[in-house]
Amino acid sequence: MAQITKKDNHWLVSGPMSMPHVESLLAESATLAATREIEIDLSAVSEVDTATISLLFEWLRHAHSHKCKVHYANLPENLSSLAKLYGVLELIPLAASQSNSAAAHH
Repeated sequence: MAQITKKDNHWLVSGPMSMPHVESLLAESATLAATREIEIDLSAVSEVDTATISLLFEWLRHAHSHKCKVHYANLPENLSSLAKLYGVLELIPLAASQSNSAAAHH
């Protein structure tokens, strides 16, 4: 089962983040704009698909409309590959620890 564990401005997403789970994750994330900046850690995500990318961008749109900044940490390799395939990897704001390694690949 997919879930979000929230602690201050850090969220840990765990479990599958694929099409059957996106709607429940979106509902669970309704408090996204509760802070000015948030880091979403994807290190415990077990499964991704194209719906995962849509969810990442939906969270970004929602946060932007509430003047909240979102950064993603620990993108699973298969999610990075999928985002690269669709040409959107550079549009996903990464946490500082990943930004440096991602910049080296440009």
